[in-house]
Amino acid sequence: MQLKAAIEALIFASNGITLERLIKILEKDPEEIKRALEELKKEYEDEAHGVVLREVNGRYRFFTKPEYAGFVSKLSGRKYKNLTDTQMEVVALLLISGPIPKSEIDAFRGKDSSAVLSSLQRMGIVRKKRKGKSYLYQLSPSFVESTMLDEILKEVSQKLSSDGGES
Repeated sequence: MQLKAAIEALIFASNGITLERLIKILEKDPEEIKRALEELKKEYEDEAHGVVLREVNGRYRFFTKPEYAGFVSKLSGRKYKNLTDTQMEVVALLLISGPIPKSEIDAFRGKDSSAVLSSLQRMGIVRKKRKGKSYLYQLSPSFVESTMLDEILKEVSQKLSSDGGES
């Protein structure tokens, strides 16, 4: 068995797979699997590939490289590509502030946000969860994952800390 090929097939067939699951399925030494994952990550960074291998929220997945995202969005009819400025404003606020009540969103924007929150919920970008008598709004895990927001924020944060915030 080619270990890297087996790992690649499992990642491809899943919607993200954890290291623990790979170990259980492949019945191999964890260190051997970690080495193979690192080798695969490096291989997929090469410009010959249209995808990269990333670990997001403890799951290994393939993601489309940004330069090929336009082609993929035509295939999938991705619903996130035409957000209005108002929708982007709310997405940015939720990204920065995390789960917050509608009253805070309204206060930040200076107007009622019911319509924009409803449209973002229908698009699968925002979800609400009950907290006491009110609701907290947050970005949906599927939106965060598909847009690689966690990964982007981590890279920006590392860049800022490594060069002291200077560009």
